[in-house]
Amino acid sequence: MIILVIILILALLLLGAYFWSSGGQTVLAGSGSGIVEAIPDAMEIAPAPPVGTLGILSYSLAYGLGRQGDSGPERSAAAIYDDLDQVIETIVASEADIALLQEVDFASQRTHDIDQLYYIAAALGWGYAARAVTWECRYLPWPLRRPTGRLRAGMGVISRYPLVQNVRQRLPQTWIMPLFLRRYAARHTVQMVDVQCGAILLRLLHVYLDPQQRTRYPQDLQALGTFIREVYTPTSVLMGTDHPIANRPASDVSLPTFMTALGERCRAVVAPGHHAATAELQPHPGYALVGSDLQPLDAWTTEVHALLSVHPPLMLRLRWALPLLARHR
Repeated sequence: MIILVIILILALLLLGAYFWSSGGQTVLAGSGSGIVEAIPDAMEIAPAPPVGTLGILSYSLAYGLGRQGDSGPERSAAAIYDDLDQVIETIVASEADIALLQEVDFASQRTHDIDQLYYIAAALGWGYAARAVTWECRYLPWPLRRPTGRLRAGMGVISRYPLVQNVRQRLPQTWIMPLFLRRYAARHTVQMVDVQCGAILLRLLHVYLDPQQRTRYPQDLQALGTFIREVYTPTSVLMGTDHPIANRPASDVSLPTFMTALGERCRAVVAPGHHAATAELQPHPGYALVGSDLQPLDAWTTEVHALLSVHPPLMLRLRWALPLLARHR
């Protein structure tokens, strides 16, 4: 009897530790408006409206952990700051007006409590930032050899022009992991941000899909397409990180099917991609989707001294001079 009581007490303690460590999440709500942050002492409090062209840069930071991620050696705060300074230099050199950042840590224990989004925004001197939390728990117990600890991460938008709306939309999750691990997992999310560029409202659809398992990628794209059709405006732009090259087989037709489902709402702007490592895989170029009232000029992957993740930064430049190529529907 005493042994059963001890076992019951231990089981309750383990269950309590599980719910405590996996809790503290703010990403459980399906959708809703987020906070638009004003950056104190920004150099560009009231920038002039864009004239001629508008540049948007998409960049995955890999949470500041480097290419090896959690499997690599523990990184010092100085090394993380060096990488963030490289990101800032890349954004400045690209002459972008808006930066879309994926895989960003918001004061997580594993990266020395550095708020990476705020650090970059303050250094750029742009006045506006918005974040979408997609991964959060009080204590992440893996990797076992060096547990992650307190975690709060996601993606963010930094802009020199006013952000007037920040909406986080969760995509339906196709779970491939055991039930008890799901509370620790990142949530696939679309961040929708409206940017006031002079008299025109630009709608940014910022997406991060992390297909470590190929089976859920088609479902993610289907849900993404449904959301885009609901919120689409002729001045919409979709960018982000969606599918590592190494996980995309040549037989994968998810992206063409996704484009067909969107019809004439958006056009794809493709940048040259990297070559696949084997003949079984095809290169997956960076791409953006642009609404019918925007005229894309060019898209290219930006060269950096050392890639932070498997996703090279993608730069998109739009013509932002009236009259736009308008096709009313």
